[in-house]
Amino acid sequence: MSLAPRTPDLKANLGVSNGAFGTIISTGSIGSIIMLLIGGQIVHRIGAKRALQIGSTGIALTYSLLVHTRSPILFVFLNITAGACISIYHIASSGHTLHRQDELGRVIIPKLHGAWGVGAMSTAAIAFAISTHISIALHITTLMIIVWVLTQFSIIKLSNTFPINSDSDDQYQVSSLKQFKFKINWFLSLGFFCASIVEFTIADWATLFGKEELGMGASIATLNYLIYLLGLIIGRYSIGWALGHQSERFWIKTAGLLGGPGFTTMLISSTLLVDNNKNLAFTVALIGFLLAGLGSSAMAPIFFSIAGRLYNGKNALAVAQLSFVNTSFIFIAKTILAWVVEITSITTALVIAGTAMLALLYFGKIGSTLRHLAPDKSR
Repeated sequence: MSLAPRTPDLKANLGVSNGAFGTIISTGSIGSIIMLLIGGQIVHRIGAKRALQIGSTGIALTYSLLVHTRSPILFVFLNITAGACISIYHIASSGHTLHRQDELGRVIIPKLHGAWGVGAMSTAAIAFAISTHISIALHITTLMIIVWVLTQFSIIKLSNTFPINSDSDDQYQVSSLKQFKFKINWFLSLGFFCASIVEFTIADWATLFGKEELGMGASIATLNYLIYLLGLIIGRYSIGWALGHQSERFWIKTAGLLGGPGFTTMLISSTLLVDNNKNLAFTVALIGFLLAGLGSSAMAPIFFSIAGRLYNGKNALAVAQLSFVNTSFIFIAKTILAWVVEITSITTALVIAGTAMLALLYFGKIGSTLRHLAPDKSR
């Protein structure tokens, strides 16, 4: 996520148009899709610990190389590899977390969602502070070295929590070819796509929107993504409290309003105001990204919780199938939106994503009408 605030630098390195750039960065989904199909078998065979070590090492190497290359072809190859490394890390960590949850007898995955948000926001804050002073190559390479060392240390500290016999951990495989029975719940899958498209689109285009559409400086432009992540963190740490007061159905529909009309109205307003009052336009845009963060924050935990119930408590299978379908949808959508940007504008692409989130007013009926159903699954 450290690359999201520095997309203008990546684009400048590659020297390509907005459409080509959006298509190139979406290729990471190809690696993710492939690994979601075969990663469960790999993790099951080599163990979660070894998979975490391999995945984290692959992530550090590929992203360090990504920020040094100026070749679009090499970038695509490295990006696909990075997507695969992220997915095998996700499979291993999610499977092991399910294992730890059962051992500890308490839900810990929603807190990991919040911890991810804190990490993403921290790296966006660092990018905000240094983007005009330090090159993207030095920034990301240094960050990857630090993160890799800390990750290896954490894995070593967790060594005694990994099962000795992987066969006994069969139920925690997050994906495998044998497990995939493509009886897709289209209503759930389309609902989850509408819930998550804003998150992926903002990660790709929020900083470039500030720089190219509103004329923000390089550092100020990163605030769009930073404020979005702030909303994401607030929402993810408030999931348990929120579901104690209203049902899943209520919060899914509310998310549709915040990430749909709330986000798009503020975004369009900011572009209309920018010529007359830049400071007001910047403020309105930041409010819009905050609303988008609040709206999309709880959707992944809630939808995976729903999937777990629909799959009769088969948590790993629910995570795997929903992740696979959504990653495929997102890849297609991101590619289409990249060329929407090329033909029209970044604003148009962000508005389309926000409009899709409005559909949660319809898809919200898949959620439970009961309270106190804290989400307990991970993506």
